[in-house]
Amino acid sequence: MNLKLTVIICTYNRGYLLSETIPTIFQQNVSKNNYQVIIINNNSTDDTASILDNFVKQYKNLTVVNELQQGLSFARNTGYKNSTTEWIIYLDDDAKVPINFIERSLQVIYSNDYDCFGGVYFPWYKYGKPKWFKDIYVSTADYFKNNRGHKLQYASGGIMAIKKSILDKYDGFSTKLGMIGDAVAYGEETFLQRQMEQDGYKIGIVPKWSMEHIVNEYKLKPSWFIEHGYATGRDAILSYDKNVTSKKIFKYAIHLFRDLFKNLICNTPKLFRKKYYWQNWVVETLQPASLQFGRIIGTYRQIFTR
Repeated sequence: MNLKLTVIICTYNRGYLLSETIPTIFQQNVSKNNYQVIIINNNSTDDTASILDNFVKQYKNLTVVNELQQGLSFARNTGYKNSTTEWIIYLDDDAKVPINFIERSLQVIYSNDYDCFGGVYFPWYKYGKPKWFKDIYVSTADYFKNNRGHKLQYASGGIMAIKKSILDKYDGFSTKLGMIGDAVAYGEETFLQRQMEQDGYKIGIVPKWSMEHIVNEYKLKPSWFIEHGYATGRDAILSYDKNVTSKKIFKYAIHLFRDLFKNLICNTPKLFRKKYYWQNWVVETLQPASLQFGRIIGTYRQIFTR
């Protein structure tokens, strides 16, 4: 049987997690002959290299490649260029997958329903869960559980399958977008999928294809959500908006004050309820405003750095 897929995991300074996350991709209910794994070490400075050396000795279907150019998009592109299979699966290095992860991937691939598809992620509370914290803050599964009319439009790069031929066609992910080291940035997978969508490729989300994504310690603080909202809004301008004008700055400023006013009115009374904490107020009131502020800054940068 010819190999159908390659799982690519890009990692940067996650040595403290790899012993828990990496083994799950090899503990599958299908033969290891059905898939290969490529791990891209993106210039890690911790003990990642030695940990990966140990994994290579254990698993014959594992290859480790070093990418010294800092940036997740560079690492992802190096990954697919080192693969020879028809399909590529991108998986985050801070995620654990269920025993049927590969089996379900192959089922979707053989159905020929999609050229690219994504899954959903559930929270992995390795460091505990504060009493104020809600799963919906860090999980996409809720889109399917509680919002019947709302569907995720694009696959998350943390759990995403795509035909290699498509990556070849578009020269992979834009290296102008995405995480660079510890710098928070997004949008590279969305930008690629928008290109695909315009060219008629089929993109979908498979709710039963899932992973557990770590809720790291820094994500257990309300300030993280403000930073995340800002970065998401800032980078969305590059991913989504091709018609950037100065009028858009005014538009997003209106949205910022509208969202802030609306959420102040809606969320402030909730502080007098049980099980609604000041941290919830910060996340649910200030994060939407920070997203709009990010869009303002992203638009400004686009206009004045052309």
